[in-house]
Amino acid sequence: MGSIEIHGIRLPIIEEEVDLAKLLVESAREQGTGFEDGDVLAVTCKIVSKSLGLLVDLREVSLSPKALEIASKAGTDPRFTEILLRESDRLLLAVPVKKLSEEGLLDLLSFSRNPEMARKAIEETPTIFLVMRDGMLWTDAGLDSSNHPPGIISIPPRNLDLIARDLRDRIRKLTGKEVAVVICDTEAFISGSLDIARGSYGMEPIDKGFGEPDLYGKPKFGGVDGLANEVCSAAALIMRQTAQGVPAAILRGLDYERCECGLADRIRRDSRRFKVIRHIVRHTRRVLGTRHMLKLLLGR
Repeated sequence: MGSIEIHGIRLPIIEEEVDLAKLLVESAREQGTGFEDGDVLAVTCKIVSKSLGLLVDLREVSLSPKALEIASKAGTDPRFTEILLRESDRLLLAVPVKKLSEEGLLDLLSFSRNPEMARKAIEETPTIFLVMRDGMLWTDAGLDSSNHPPGIISIPPRNLDLIARDLRDRIRKLTGKEVAVVICDTEAFISGSLDIARGSYGMEPIDKGFGEPDLYGKPKFGGVDGLANEVCSAAALIMRQTAQGVPAAILRGLDYERCECGLADRIRRDSRRFKVIRHIVRHTRRVLGTRHMLKLLLGR
């Protein structure tokens, strides 16, 4: 059996455009880690946004009537809502976080060591939006105000596979080492948050193990590990989310297949996913019955 090492890379606060690859290489070297052939670099989407200068001062945002209307109904900052509309390809759902918390359906306070600050966070974000952006599901289009000065938010770049490739190429030029790069983002779920991949380059992001024989020689229904997502989840154990100041990590010893490909080359990001959902709903109704579907939809 092998082993995998995870080395966090601490970076200084970034407030303007920088050569992120150079900063990562220098910081890793200073911390005694450096880069080696076969390493996988996991880096947060937010630090990529910062390094590219993709920051917005909400005080300078002009408002549209649609943003004002939605914000008044959702209880959100209309300036934030305006940027959300600009950065979303399609709005899907509005999740009433504050109401769910008040009715005890979402016990966010139980996840906090500081209930007073938690209540303030809920007041500031009474609604979150689930949207489509670049063919992927995002909460609030990936807009992020945490670990920024007040009134400043970061915007995720478009085409994160290309950015991952550029980081990989730049690191190779600076170090002579062949690494893979995965760009990670934190997404909220009912049971807690998880870090998932938004872009990658240099490694097969999906393990092609479907149908491979199991220990008894049977074809495995599964074996399709989302390696890029697993890289992000593993790195998150060190990077965390608040004031740790560790926006990147090196995974060393991971066995992966190298490729000149990105995440979008392996994951379909188009309208077919909605057709999949329709087929699932229709099949469920046919197999389990219309009454079952109604009970499911009504929560009974």
